[in-house]
Amino acid sequence: MKVQPSAANPGVVVLVGVMGTGKSTVGSGIAHALQCAFVDLDAQITKSTMCTVSEIFARGGEIEFRTIETEVLAKVLDDASAQIAQESAKSVVVATGGGAIISQANRDKIASSADHVIWLDAHVDDLVKRTSSSRTARPLLAENPQQVLSTLIEERASLYGQVATSKIETSGKQIEQVIDAALQILCQSEDQ
Repeated sequence: MKVQPSAANPGVVVLVGVMGTGKSTVGSGIAHALQCAFVDLDAQITKSTMCTVSEIFARGGEIEFRTIETEVLAKVLDDASAQIAQESAKSVVVATGGGAIISQANRDKIASSADHVIWLDAHVDDLVKRTSSSRTARPLLAENPQQVLSTLIEERASLYGQVATSKIETSGKQIEQVIDAALQILCQSEDQ
């Protein structure tokens, strides 16, 4: 890695973007480089409910999932802010699910809690490839992933833009390049 982030204290870092942009992988890499905690929101939802995202969708549909997501996101962000305020952590990196920004309450919570919100973006063709080769079950992509992802990008781009403090295009980049780009953003803000 080109950036030496060990001394950086970027606070609460939230990653947003459509499924398949690499939020979980990039978030884990950023947290590793910063030597801080990483929370994957979907994994936290699974842990909190003791059900997979697919099981929640099958049981109560997207409405139930979004309700749970809002509750868990608020708790994760409150916990992250508290850890930093109490100086038990210098940073916490949170990877949200692709649709976490649909809710105005979630956007408000992210905006008020995060020191940095990085929007990971990618071309739809890359997203289709990434999501089809992923082992993660994606209930929204059960039929016609190309069309669904195109629609999601169109519907959500302005919402990501509302909360993002920076944006990284991930198409054509290796994961290490995206992590480095994120670390540069986080370390530059420290210098200002």
